[in-house]
Amino acid sequence: MSCAEVASTAARTAPATALVDTRSRAAPVHRLERGSAFAVRAEAARLERAGQDVVHLELGEPDWQPPPAVIDALPAALADGGRRYTEAAGELDVRLQVASSYTELMGSRVDPGRVVLVPGSNMVLYLTLLAVAGHGDEVLLPDPGFPPYAELVRLAGAVPVPYPLRREAGFLPDADEIGSLVTRRTRLIIINSPNNPTGSVIPAGLIEEIMEVVDHRGLYVVFDEAYREFKPGGGRSSLHGDLAAHPRAVFMESLSKSHSMCGWRAGIAITAPELAKDLADLMVNTTCCMPAMVQRVIPAALNSREWITGRVAEAARRRHLVHGELVSMPGVRSEAVGEGFYLFPDIRGTGLSDREFSRRLLTEAGVSVVPGSAYGRQGGGHVRIACTESVERLTEAMSRMRVFLEGMAWTR
Repeated sequence: MSCAEVASTAARTAPATALVDTRSRAAPVHRLERGSAFAVRAEAARLERAGQDVVHLELGEPDWQPPPAVIDALPAALADGGRRYTEAAGELDVRLQVASSYTELMGSRVDPGRVVLVPGSNMVLYLTLLAVAGHGDEVLLPDPGFPPYAELVRLAGAVPVPYPLRREAGFLPDADEIGSLVTRRTRLIIINSPNNPTGSVIPAGLIEEIMEVVDHRGLYVVFDEAYREFKPGGGRSSLHGDLAAHPRAVFMESLSKSHSMCGWRAGIAITAPELAKDLADLMVNTTCCMPAMVQRVIPAALNSREWITGRVAEAARRRHLVHGELVSMPGVRSEAVGEGFYLFPDIRGTGLSDREFSRRLLTEAGVSVVPGSAYGRQGGGHVRIACTESVERLTEAMSRMRVFLEGMAWTR
């Protein structure tokens, strides 16, 4: 047998475990930093499997059921089994009803040609990035901010450029500083208000200042509206009337938080018709369409205004309860309560880093929170607390946290 034949035989008979991973290190997945609330949740779940009771304050996942109207609409939504593809942008009848709802909410006419139904609002951002940003282009995003912003920017081949939201400024952006970060490669800015993780709400006047930068430099702007219902005025924000028809604005809507429909993956994009067509083309080549049965319950969700009002009030009650406990805890500094259902206390007074604090709070007290540095450099020294459990569980979590802090061996 020749040397070549021996080598060929060895290659064919080698065990599978000997195969070499030939994936390129340049593959987009290797751009991910992989730090998120889901990673914290996984560690908490591991401890639960080992028998530890954990109060979950890491994921922004409301504990209440979706609106009754959504559940009631589901049998009809499944009438044909939801077995067929829909138009990539979504069923026209559904988009007509969505457009009507957002015309009322935004105070400006929204046509169905500007609506794209997307499986999860994260995909709204990702598809927008694929449509407007090329390799090496820059995207401005808030710091602290939702971790997938930077991850999706990297996956799209662009470069995330954080604009700081400083604690001493109430975690609000500075329009002049944003302007100084814009370069010839900047294509897009992401605005999130109320902000995740801080709860800060950007005043309309400051949005106008930022939009002056956007218009002067010809940028696209994505408004992440996941927590819109929780800010003063709720869905009927006076801000949107002036911006709804902006040719380079994308409204990234989600029913996950406001309607407790996280697992339904109900995302809505509202943008200019030309960009909406691009997003639909990208849908054709990625997820095809949002599941038909989910599309068909969206109108019922958007019409559940009274239900939403009640949930927003309950979120505020829980947030204030937790804030009231935090302000008297040693080593913790909790600022004025924002909106949404997150709190972002400063824990530097404990002498621990935010990651060490979160780790020890979980393992020693059974309370799961997210280290603030997961949300960016400005989040360091803080932790995000999601007030999404029942009042009883939140009270238990605060009791455990107080005992944990009072038992620490540090000078107070």
